[in-house]
Amino acid sequence: MRGVPNYYHSYTFFFFILTLFPSFSISANSLSATESLTISSNQTILSPGNIFELGFFKPSSKSRWFLGIWYKTIPKRTYVWVANRDSPLSNPIGTLKISDNNLVIFDQSDKPVWSTNLTGGDVRSPVVAELLDNGNFVLRDSNNNNPNGFLWQSFDFPTDTLLPEMKLGWDLKSGFNSPSKPRGLPYKAKLLRLFKLKSCFILISNRS
Repeated sequence: MRGVPNYYHSYTFFFFILTLFPSFSISANSLSATESLTISSNQTILSPGNIFELGFFKPSSKSRWFLGIWYKTIPKRTYVWVANRDSPLSNPIGTLKISDNNLVIFDQSDKPVWSTNLTGGDVRSPVVAELLDNGNFVLRDSNNNNPNGFLWQSFDFPTDTLLPEMKLGWDLKSGFNSPSKPRGLPYKAKLLRLFKLKSCFILISNRS
């Protein structure tokens, strides 16, 4: 008589893995139109080379949650970009997903608190969000890997960190204002022609 398979050890091993690694990526480095990222699931998205990680975080003891990107391998978490820095979630109930070809963060009432705010455009296939090894979080057509064809990218909306391959334009607000609310500082970044120098990068205060 054939013995009955023993599934106990398999379940025990699976539970051990979940306990040891409570945070895991959804599907490598991307978020499809049928997937979502939630605070409660403790899920994250990793760049292909495990250089950067994207997920929800709470920077202090205050109940404020943000979606951001940080270095994966640095022991002290270092944030390089924050999405909803001006619209933090007030409790650990939040979801990031693709809605109407936009990246959207919804709060506990399913109300959007942050969005990529794209309108129009000719998108014929499902869109996908992808975290690249340079730290750029992009939204693109799932059939178009050309960087020139990105529908949206976090590099166009920097906070307080300039990463390699970022391009500066005119009047870009950036910066954290406090450890409990990473929002934009009252400064503008400008590339100016100064005397005989080809270009000069300076910060100009918006305060009077």
